[in-house]
Amino acid sequence: MMSNAEEIETPYLTEEINLKKVTPFRVIWEMFKITAWQNFTHHPTCSVYKNHYFKIGPVKLCVGCTSFYSMLAAALIAFFSANTFFRTYPIILPIVYLVGIAGMVSHIIIHPKNKWVKSLFRGLLGLGIGSYIAIIVLGPVWWTRLILGLFLPIELALFFIIRGSRANLELCETCVLHTADPPCDPMKNTEIRTNKLNELIDKQIEGIQQYWEHQKELEEQEKLAKKERETESESSNEKTLDDKD
Repeated sequence: MMSNAEEIETPYLTEEINLKKVTPFRVIWEMFKITAWQNFTHHPTCSVYKNHYFKIGPVKLCVGCTSFYSMLAAALIAFFSANTFFRTYPIILPIVYLVGIAGMVSHIIIHPKNKWVKSLFRGLLGLGIGSYIAIIVLGPVWWTRLILGLFLPIELALFFIIRGSRANLELCETCVLHTADPPCDPMKNTEIRTNKLNELIDKQIEGIQQYWEHQKELEEQEKLAKKERETESESSNEKTLDDKD
């Protein structure tokens, strides 16, 4: 944990929104950037949490979720692409599953701080869950497949158990910026900035509505003017005919 507030890089001390020009696309993109940490990083994107997310260009992704789901997807693709091989050597899948469980237990015992060690353990858990699903699908005995399938929700719950209920903001409680003036509060800061963007969106919508209402008024005025011109033309024609008579 960084003890000096000046060493901490955080985007949550300013309530400003970065919009050079207000357009629908720019507003939506800014909204995405502000709320991305809640949906993809699952941790504040400050330097205190640097071991909790991968930074790929402008994108920041949660270490645990990225490692778990990517390895789960890769395992499922591998197991089902080579299903004949794993049916021929069925002992491989249980061994891979035990390796995944070992990774989960190691994570619980060690509780690693380094992102790469954490990524390894979470990836092994994803590999284990993938092998478990493969056993359910590729297993030779139907009733064992049924029993294992009933326990699948428990297996998936293991990932969320080791993750912890308040893992997303746990480091904020001991951060020096948490009690600073103004305090660093990612949740409140995100809410304030999204509210500002929502206000901009409302103003844009209101402006569009006013524009179309104005256009409608112009059309009505044009219709009335056209009707008046037609009435005047008809009166003029009738007067001309009367003069001729």
